[in-house]
Amino acid sequence: MCAMIQSADIYRTATLLIQEYGELAPAGAFIKADQLRDIGDNDGRDLWMRVAQVAEELLSDERPTNSVMH
Repeated sequence: MCAMIQSADIYRTATLLIQEYGELAPAGAFIKADQLRDIGDNDGRDLWMRVAQVAEELLSDERPTNSVMH
């Protein structure tokens, strides 16, 4: 994965997708990942897979273990 992409950027992208597409945000990110895989851009695919995973996490009702509510 590109070293220039920070975790904060992935969370920001996932958040923007959720604001735009709601619960469909992870599906959109997975579709983008598949499109990039199909053209041989594995770094891009990995990035969008991470965005999709983060979007799923953000939409989840479950709290991760050992997390603290503020």
